Amino acid sequence: MKIPEKAFYINPSNIQNKIFSLCEKESYHAAKVLRLKLGDTIVLVDGKSQGYFGLIEEIKSKVITGSIKKTLKNFGENQNIINISPGLLKKNRFEILLEKATELGVKEIHPIIMERSVKTSINIDRCNKILISAAKQSRRSFFPILHQPKDLQTLLNSNEGFKYYACHLNADFTLFSYKSALRYPSNVIIGPEGGFSKTEINIMKNKRVSFFHLGNRRLRAETAAISSITLFNELGI
Repeated sequence: MKIPEKAFYINPSNIQNKIFSLCEKESYHAAKVLRLKLGDTIVLVDGKSQGYFGLIEEIKSKVITGSIKKTLKNFGENQNIINISPGLLKKNRFEILLEKATELGVKEIHPIIMERSVKTSINIDRCNKILISAAKQSRRSFFPILHQPKDLQTLLNSNEGFKYYACHLNADFTLFSYKSALRYPSNVIIGPEGGFSKTEINIMKNKRVSFFHLGNRRLRAETAAISSITLFNELGI
């Protein structure tokens, strides 16, 4: 069976006795935009790590219904848990970071208000729409959790069992250096446009954050985030 290219959101309450009903918005997109037909197989995700293969059996003006053919726990999800904590960026660059981090499997996003951040707040509703859209596009069954911005000290004080890493141009090691001593889950700290301040570097050192670099070129924050997550996925960190 060919897996469809895009997933559709389904509220768990809209699945009864292995029969699903798409909401009006998702039904419209499936029928009018993607031109799906009776007998087509679609991917359904609930945003909480549950995925399904569904068979379209009825298309009405405002609702598509069908039967659940397969249930897939953690469909489209990584085995390892990666969170990311980026310094707040300009709107367009932050939104790129959100989209790509979602596509690459990040579980939670903790924006940080840093000394050199150009912004101090975000539009949570708009950002969540970006996360959900990217999750459906990349066929993830879990929608990343976006937290309210906080300062660096607050983030590190709420450790919650995570191992923290920070991407920094002047670090002595690459991520490969940590592979033999890694543990789950991981949280990657990315600086804002102006990078980390000396105070922030000292705070992280005092909290035993592990620093790594991505080479000898200065990268944009969103590029550093994408590259870091990709390496974490590849190394199984």
